[in-house]
Order: sequence, then structure tokens, then C-alpha cells
Amino acid sequence: MDEIIANYAAQCYGITKSQLKPMSGGHCNYVYEFFKDNKNYVLRITPNESDINLTKGMVGWVNYLSSHDVSVSKAVPSANNKLIELIKSRSNYYSIVAFEKADGVLAEALSKDEWNDRLYLSIGKVVGKMHTLSKRYTPSGDLTKRPEWDKITNCYNPIEKLDPSHAMIKEKKEGILNYLNTLPKDMDNYGLIHGDLHLGNFFVDTKNSRITLFDFDDCCYGWYAMDIVLPLLDILVVYNELDNEKFAAHFIKHYLKGYIMENHITTFWIKQLPYFLKLLEIGIYTMLYNKYDSKDINSWPGKFMPNRKHRIENDIPYVDIDFEGTFAL
Repeated sequence: MDEIIANYAAQCYGITKSQLKPMSGGHCNYVYEFFKDNKNYVLRITPNESDINLTKGMVGWVNYLSSHDVSVSKAVPSANNKLIELIKSRSNYYSIVAFEKADGVLAEALSKDEWNDRLYLSIGKVVGKMHTLSKRYTPSGDLTKRPEWDKITNCYNPIEKLDPSHAMIKEKKEGILNYLNTLPKDMDNYGLIHGDLHLGNFFVDTKNSRITLFDFDDCCYGWYAMDIVLPLLDILVVYNELDNEKFAAHFIKHYLKGYIMENHITTFWIKQLPYFLKLLEIGIYTMLYNKYDSKDINSWPGKFMPNRKHRIENDIPYVDIDFEGTFAL
């Protein structure tokens, strides 16, 4: 990280650079933790930020959710009373945003024994409430509307491309997209979603069974079902030594039980979950196939990738469970 940028970012929040502690993750961002006034915060510095309006749209959505009691890490103002600071260094622009740090630990850091039905229920509740608020959210003032899911890069719409040896998978994906494009896109099933709801993007307070969402960089307009299947796929990869079918049915049952406490979902959309799950599977495979090291069996890709091409080409469900029957229980 450029010293000038880091120093400027720290000054924006009334601290020194030495108080910034690097955090793992962040992908395209530089992420730090800092402590001030007896509170922990997360500082996000995003390079190449030429379109500040997209960040404004993200921050506006996050703070709207927070103002309506959704458990998210809200953005906090700088010493200049700005939610977003912007600086140019050489030819690059950088946006700087600070968020409250949630209590608890990353969901992906929990052991399988620390999970329980109350936590699965809590994930569903916070996502369901987010989707309910999405139905009545309209960006106000100078906030830019976030893009559609297929107009930005994400797990469902990766920037990476498949090579010619994947003609069959390309055909499978095209068929799924053609089908999904026939589905309704009204406010009851399509709206602003998190878009990247894996276990590295929410904190878990096990003592209070509280889930706090963060990292809304990929928030976009999409089907609400996309925020349902992504944590399902991820939790099955993270804890892949479990009986996938049994665990998946158990997880989704309690997730949906919590979800319908906050948002209505019909059996029609439950039946569509396998299609979204397969599109997600293809998207993640596309992102990883050129980077995957078959010798690395313990990493996330090492758990996800084995036999994946064969499964996609042969229409083998990502996980073979009766979603509708599980939902009805």
C-alpha cells in the first residue's frame, strides 16, 4: 500500500498510520482494522476507483439497512463528516470507507461443532429482512442505482472465460441462463441483494446467535434466490467432510425457516433453487479452473474442484436434496 494513501486514510479518521492493522481478505481492496474511542472499525481502501458513484450506491444501501435494524456493518463518517473519502495518487483514484466492526468471528473460522440450528435460523432471518427492505428501497439524492447482477463481475457472472475444451459446460450455462431469463423479475422476487454471501462475508456472535453481514461491494439487482443458494454452496465446501445431502437438507431447512420469519417465499421459488445453484457452480468453476492446484487438497478450491467438470457436464446436482420437500417440513 502506498505510504501517502495509507497516511491520508488514517488522517481522515483521526488516527495515525501505525494504528492501522492489516487484515486478511479484501480481494481487490486493502483492508485494515483500527481502534478508536473504545470501538473497533474496519477501513477499506479501494484502488482504481474512477466511479465513486458505485461506492456511494453501496454505502447508501448498507446504511439504509442499518437504519432499519438489519444486522450489517454500517459505514461511519470521517473526521470531515464524509462517508466516502477520495484521493488521487499518480494516475489512480482511491476511495476510503470505514465501517463498524461487528462482534464475533468470521463464519468460515468456526469449527463445524460450533454451528447449530439457531445460527442457521439467524442467517435466514437477516437475509430475509434484507430482502423485505429491498422491496421498498429506492436510492435517494445523488446515490447511483447499483447494477444488475449480469452487468458486473461476481460468482454468477465471472470475468474469466472458459477455453474451447469446455464447450459442453458453455452450452449448459447458456441453457440455464435462457431458462432463468423466463423467470419473473418483480419486487417480490427480484431486487437489491448482497450478491456475495459466503461465509467470509459475515460475522457470527455464537453467544447471542447474531449474524452480521458485511462486504457489500458486489451488491446488485438480482433474484433473491441468489442470496439463498450461495451460503448453502459455501458451507458445503467449507465443511465438505460432512454428509453433504443430510447436512444440506438440515441447513436449508433452518435457513428457510428463519427466512420466512422476515420475508415471504413461495414453493415456486424453492423449486428454482437448483437452477441458481448450478449457475453458481459453473461460475465458480469458471473462476478457478485455470488457477487450481490439484495437489492443494485442503484449500477452498481444493475441496470444490475435484471432479467438478464431470459433474457439470453430466448434469449431476451440486447437492441432491428435495428442496421443496425440505421447505415443507
